[in-house]
Amino acid sequence: MKSLSKTRWRIEPDRITVYPYGLSYILAAVLSIFFLSGYLVYLYYLRNSFTSSLPILIILITVVTLFILWAGTSVEFDISAGVMRKKIMGLLTISSLPFSKIYSISPVSNMAGSYTYRLFKKNDRYGKGILVSSSYGKNDDPNAIAFVDEVITPLHRHLEAHDSLGDFAPQYIDEYKFFIPNGGAYTLKRNRIGSLLLGVCLLAIGIHEITPYAWLGGGFNIGRVCFLLFTLVGGPAIILSGFTEITLDKGSRMLTRKNPIGLGNRTYSFDDFNGIQTVRKSTNMIYSGTDVQVYFFKPGSQKEDVLVLSSFFSTKKVERFVAEVNSILL
Repeated sequence: MKSLSKTRWRIEPDRITVYPYGLSYILAAVLSIFFLSGYLVYLYYLRNSFTSSLPILIILITVVTLFILWAGTSVEFDISAGVMRKKIMGLLTISSLPFSKIYSISPVSNMAGSYTYRLFKKNDRYGKGILVSSSYGKNDDPNAIAFVDEVITPLHRHLEAHDSLGDFAPQYIDEYKFFIPNGGAYTLKRNRIGSLLLGVCLLAIGIHEITPYAWLGGGFNIGRVCFLLFTLVGGPAIILSGFTEITLDKGSRMLTRKNPIGLGNRTYSFDDFNGIQTVRKSTNMIYSGTDVQVYFFKPGSQKEDVLVLSSFFSTKKVERFVAEVNSILL
């Protein structure tokens, strides 16, 4: 069962085929057992006839079949034609993309700490991407290491043959949309009024809920405690984030993060900068924004420190923001 959830691939002289959805086989098996048990209860213990329950059986079989079909979905890289194709069950093409429009295949982290590899287009470098691997929990996962060595590295060599000179040229920045220039220093813009209003509203609701007139009543059940923590702690946190100042100073070559109460103040040298990473967030499987993070080596060690600069819903804003940060730091 464990091997089914891992990324599988097949390498041929003129193509590389990846199967990233093996986990759906396991889900299909679990659903089959669950559906069969429920159907038998409905049929025998609730005394329903096979004829009357046939529509339900067809629906259950259809759901399991769809999972099985999706599990066999492949991402095929046709090297001779220079085209990527996504195929259901490895047969029916549902999307295709020329190599000349592919930016890269990169790891994408999520809020839980795991990561997957996704393919990104040149015109949407920070979007959702196309999944090309299963989920990994550790950087030293043997399947992940083999996948990088046997699939991603060779594919990048083939993709480079279809790149043009202007594909990776740095974006020229003559006007900053997300920073306030002040000489050689660039301060990240903040929506202080919005943060203040939202934070005060949450804090006011939280204070109201600890009075005798609370809308949720008295007591300290789990739901009410969580709500109080969200409002009484989240409100001030939102206010504080709105007044937290992040400045990138080209003169001193330092990035500083500071707020009025000094909580979480940090200082980093541009010389220790080790790249930018974007993290797509989701809540209950629904996209909830993308964090732009910068990485810096800790002085005297190879360990990294990470700082979230900003969050966006629009991938175009992410791309522009990353271009502005690179123009300052590099």
